[in-house]
Amino acid sequence: METSRSVKTRTHPIGTSAKATARGLLGAALGFRDCRPETLDALIDAGHARALGKGELFLSQGEPFNMLCLVVEGSVEVSLLRHDGRRHLISFLQPGDLVGLMCLIDGQGHVNDLRARHATSVWLVPGDVVDRLRGQDPALGQAFERQLVFRSRMLYERLSADPSMPLDQRLARLLHLLSGLYGRPQDGALQLDMKVSQADLADWLGVSRQRINFVIQQLERDGLISLRYSAITITNPPGLALRSKG
Repeated sequence: METSRSVKTRTHPIGTSAKATARGLLGAALGFRDCRPETLDALIDAGHARALGKGELFLSQGEPFNMLCLVVEGSVEVSLLRHDGRRHLISFLQPGDLVGLMCLIDGQGHVNDLRARHATSVWLVPGDVVDRLRGQDPALGQAFERQLVFRSRMLYERLSADPSMPLDQRLARLLHLLSGLYGRPQDGALQLDMKVSQADLADWLGVSRQRINFVIQQLERDGLISLRYSAITITNPPGLALRSKG
């Protein structure tokens, strides 16, 4: 599966080599890896690091945002607040993922809330610099296109998981998708390179924690997954893929 960034890249502590780490991640990101090296250098040179504390709200829905943001270290939760006050979890952003593409194109506010899940660092590039470089390097505009097309396909994949499907199938589809994006091979299994709790999965699928707990136990009994302290292992990737299809 094509990914929006290189999942194999490992970051260094932000305090020691933030700039070099950001440059390596941007150079591995979908579309951006096809840009001229001097374009990527200029983007990183114009930017700066920002540290986010655990639980810190980075962006709110509708807030203006005229920057290109690269997640360098940590993890960012993408979510919306529902009318009933519950969180609707949309996704997690990991190192190498980008924020702000839509805002830089249409000039409108950000489409959701972004919050650091734990200590996180991002690299911020001013929008005017991005606009100037897009005019100089056609591959940079194409990088925006590839990123947005990739995200649209992921969104359509999730929307195709009809709520009328059995919950075990919906959960299997979600975990199968995440394993393709963030799975790290480990003795025939796939370890998700992110922490996901039962509450996260419940909010992701819009169900109660009690229901998701029951289905997780079902998938564990069937030998498809293992969940320990928010660490998910896909113990039988082919079996999970089959369950995801019903």
